[in-house]
Amino acid sequence: MNIRQLPDGAIEEDSRPDRHVDQEAAFSYERSNIEQRFIDECERKAEESGETHFLFDTKLSRFVKRKNILSKEDKRESDLSEILEIDAYYIGTEADFSMMPSRFSYYDTETKLKDRYEKYSLVVEFIKSLGFVPSEFNLGPEMEQAYILETREGEETEKFVIRLQPNLFLKLMFQNEGFETIYSGFFSIRKIFEAMQDSASLSKNTIRESTIKNILS
Repeated sequence: MNIRQLPDGAIEEDSRPDRHVDQEAAFSYERSNIEQRFIDECERKAEESGETHFLFDTKLSRFVKRKNILSKEDKRESDLSEILEIDAYYIGTEADFSMMPSRFSYYDTETKLKDRYEKYSLVVEFIKSLGFVPSEFNLGPEMEQAYILETREGEETEKFVIRLQPNLFLKLMFQNEGFETIYSGFFSIRKIFEAMQDSASLSKNTIRESTIKNILS
């Protein structure tokens, strides 16, 4: 059994043979000392598009991009792009996570924070502010965390469950008669509120009060 360090700094046991080489883990990564000009450009693109934008590690972004290149022409364009992007961060959207769902961003325009653990704490505090309580089976922020909001009124019960990933992607599920996913994507205060308002009946007033409180805070 080997121990390896992940790109985000986490440590995990690795049961693969010693000769296995993880190319993604072999990169050196830029750190969170990000120049303001990159953040300003990320925010500008987010404002123009109305989408959350992210700052990614350029080296890993190139690696993921090259893995998906199909033609020689695309490869030539990629090589040229690498020359032009030396020592720069890559600005992308949620679509960039589809090629590597477990990746982390250095900055996002939703939380507006750079420190990974500060971002995670902000999201957890928001979830708790809605009345969600952590599952007793949660193991820690390096693993998926579950948070539950259950409302009872007489014999009626409705339940929301949030499953939060370490990179702030989450799945919001609603249970009335059966579970259904009502939102899946990167953390978004607006999208979470909208999904819950559209589904809730018993807890609608609680959600509305939480919405007002978060807007005013």
